[in-house]
Amino acid sequence: MKHKIIPFLILIGLVSQTFAIDEGQPAYNFKLNDDSNKIVQLSDYKGKWVVLYFFPKADTPGCTNQGKEYTKMFDKFISSNAVIFGVSTDEVEALKKFKEKYGFKHTLLSDPKGEVAKSYNVRVLFGMCSRDTILINPDSKVEKIYRGVDPKADPYKVLDYIKSKNQT
Repeated sequence: MKHKIIPFLILIGLVSQTFAIDEGQPAYNFKLNDDSNKIVQLSDYKGKWVVLYFFPKADTPGCTNQGKEYTKMFDKFISSNAVIFGVSTDEVEALKKFKEKYGFKHTLLSDPKGEVAKSYNVRVLFGMCSRDTILINPDSKVEKIYRGVDPKADPYKVLDYIKSKNQT
């Protein structure tokens, strides 16, 4: 029975076939296209805090609120040696329109097959990511994983954590 259930769960996105990275482990060195169709690679940001906030769908209320909050706090993240990437399974063109419509300052990344999401055990169900945030430290290790985040509170919680670690 198990040999039939696991493939079904993988198919609908409740279980990942790949090994999921956890806190304290080296981050997955992804390469994704950004909202202007340029390649972004995690290894280019070694020495910085990297915020990967996964969101379900461009131009929906929760995703819009989350993007607006990160934009409000953009300069505070930059001054804390952090970069912000919003990640979804949306295509590049949809992300570009979404970013332009709301004037987001941070970069949006397209993960159309959900491969990066799954590497961080972010659920991909019906082609959409769950709302999770992965914080990668300057040594390129997963520092903190936030699951099922509140779109408006997420940026504040992440920034507070970064600031607390920068003081030590």
